Amino acid sequence: MNTTNNISARMSYDNSIDIFARAWVENFGGDMARARQYAENRKLSQSEIRLEVTLNTVNTVFTFAVTPNQQSTTGIIFPTENRLNLQDSLVVSEYGIFVAQTAGNTDAAFRLNTYGNANVFAAADATALNTTFYSNGFLTVKVNNDVVIPYRGLWNHFYIPQTQQVAALAAANVQNQVRGAEDGFVTAEPNLLLIGSKNTVPQINLPAALGSAAANLRCVLILRGILAQNSTVIN
Repeated sequence: MNTTNNISARMSYDNSIDIFARAWVENFGGDMARARQYAENRKLSQSEIRLEVTLNTVNTVFTFAVTPNQQSTTGIIFPTENRLNLQDSLVVSEYGIFVAQTAGNTDAAFRLNTYGNANVFAAADATALNTTFYSNGFLTVKVNNDVVIPYRGLWNHFYIPQTQQVAALAAANVQNQVRGAEDGFVTAEPNLLLIGSKNTVPQINLPAALGSAAANLRCVLILRGILAQNSTVIN
């Protein structure tokens, strides 16, 4: 699912106003009208955050860092990440989980994948991604140690397109049929509220370590929704 049409996008926007207002109403003595006015006066926009971790054959839990001052399992901020600023908030209406084979920590020329494509990944890595990762892994999210998403299967994000890449990419070769606005994404209902000043911890959980993982194999979590800039100063 996605918000690629005006009606659903407007509904997500209106819903975000209500969520922001409810989150901040205590700061206005319970006055919902003032809280809603505060929410409407924020600089609101469609936006997304992008979080990344390196996959390996040792860990069964991979932790994403939502803000710049948090620590991920990998321990670095990749140049392709876009974390949530401490002073901002994001109402998440959809999110996607992708895998990629990168050339290194500074690589910015890799593609996102919604399955273990054997033309992108080593054969053993592709099998591990399609089975242990996508078929049996799950996502959890905690906010200030409160579990807000206890279990959502990664199978929801698994997508093999009808038109598939059958060889290494070249000028005349067929590429995967993919639409970045839709494929690999699922809805977040009820919406997830990310506040930069809170300790939000998304984690990928696997039932066993990956059987194979090349160096620089990466998982990418993209969360989309309505961003409120400079909105956490009163929290």
